[in-house]
Amino acid sequence: MTTRLRPQSIRRQGEYRYAVDIVDSTALTERLGDTAFRAKARDLDASLRTVIRGHAGIAIEGKLLGDGVLAVFTSARQAIEAAMACGEAGSREGLPLHLGLHAGDVIREDNNVYGGAVNIASRISGLSAPGEVLVSETVRSLARTSAGVQFDDRGEQTLKGVGDAVRVWAVRGGK
Repeated sequence: MTTRLRPQSIRRQGEYRYAVDIVDSTALTERLGDTAFRAKARDLDASLRTVIRGHAGIAIEGKLLGDGVLAVFTSARQAIEAAMACGEAGSREGLPLHLGLHAGDVIREDNNVYGGAVNIASRISGLSAPGEVLVSETVRSLARTSAGVQFDDRGEQTLKGVGDAVRVWAVRGGK
């Protein structure tokens, strides 16, 4: 089946992306059971979307990440603040999160976003320890004087499917 795209539905723009994923969701499902895990995950999803909106972000409704969320922001500072707040929400719910941010152009199509920047944010998220926020060099450079946080260099990282290594930084709260 081929789907034709309506040209007016596609818009290219630069944004800050962040990907969130529940740590060890398969093991949690095994431990809690399907119904209990889904209930906790639904509650967390609602909390994350509230946090994202509270930091002027938009959760992408059309992007299905299984047990995660993809959001876009127009400010690196707001994206970092939201990621840190989402990490705290996940910890409170007993569902620690992997959190990763990257900035770059995306293609917006109806209720979804596509492009290399989305893929890089997702891959960075996968590198993070539970509750840790990792950002690309691009995000760190844009937010280093405005975000009110410190950054620890994690070095150049090879990301699956990405041709060039990406320098990754861990966010530490408060300067």
